[in-house]
Amino acid sequence: MNFNGYDDIKIPENIDIKIHNGVQKAVFEISEAKINKKKKLTGAICATIALILALGIANPALAAKLPIIGNVFEAIEKNLFFPGNYSQYATSVNETTTSNGVDITLSEILCDGQSLYVTYIVENKDSFKYTSWGNTGKMDMNQLITEESYNKVNFSDIELGGSGFAGLEGKFINENTFVGVRKYNLDLLNTEIPSEFIFQSKIIYLENYGINTTDKSYKKVGSWAFKVPVTVNKNLRKNIEFSQQKNDLVTINSINLSPFDMVLDINYKLEDNYLYKFFIYDENGDLLMISNQTWNSNKDNHKITTNAPDTKSNCIRIVIEKQNESTKETVYDSIISLKKQ
Repeated sequence: MNFNGYDDIKIPENIDIKIHNGVQKAVFEISEAKINKKKKLTGAICATIALILALGIANPALAAKLPIIGNVFEAIEKNLFFPGNYSQYATSVNETTTSNGVDITLSEILCDGQSLYVTYIVENKDSFKYTSWGNTGKMDMNQLITEESYNKVNFSDIELGGSGFAGLEGKFINENTFVGVRKYNLDLLNTEIPSEFIFQSKIIYLENYGINTTDKSYKKVGSWAFKVPVTVNKNLRKNIEFSQQKNDLVTINSINLSPFDMVLDINYKLEDNYLYKFFIYDENGDLLMISNQTWNSNKDNHKITTNAPDTKSNCIRIVIEKQNESTKETVYDSIISLKKQ
């Protein structure tokens, strides 16, 4: 493909408004139209919301002219659910496997010792069926669902998180090509992550489905297997241990920071966990998006993953509210320093 001149293409000045309006419309329509998507939607809901953000480019011609090979992160990183400068740290792989008329390229890989990020380019000889948001012309979005028969690393027998059906977070750049990223959680391995390892995966199914429940999905079955080396950049993560951040109900054990996310390890003695809502703000007062919450075998221990705070933030604010049907009560409100203790 010829990408000469793509730097000269102008991005609309009102792109932020278009993205905002598109997100509001997309969230509403997904709630109404996809309520019956069951398993595949449940497994991909966070990726769906992130994908809507990723596809806020109003000019499809711009996306079509991006230099994609080895640069998937650069093309999508600013609009991911957790935006960040992934391309600054990623390693190019560019390994391609072909099956049933579809080329899948494992483009880049990035590992910070806790999360593994893998980008893919999916190129179909035939046209994908659904590559835009209805016929409005206001949004260029869709989601590509994949199924893996396995995903693993050579130092553990435990399969990585995110296996089975899941959406690639990304966008269609034309009717034949999708670019996206998949994130794997290495915490589930419960072992020390070596500085180098081998990642293997095998994609066996692709599904491109429409926004309406009456749309018939476009499906492809095949075998796309990859086996690639990974070098871990553990310098990307900073762990802050706490000894004083506690009250009668809540103890902040640690905060783990990377350029892409933040993981809080918290112990609290609160009855009926579902009644409590967490709100986490950076130093600018911006609410951080929560992507995941897990409880360990110790039911009092809780881990919360959010997007990374602003790089200039020296602290965060954690607020916990107890919410009943008609009342709200703040049970915890504290400023937490992000400096080493």
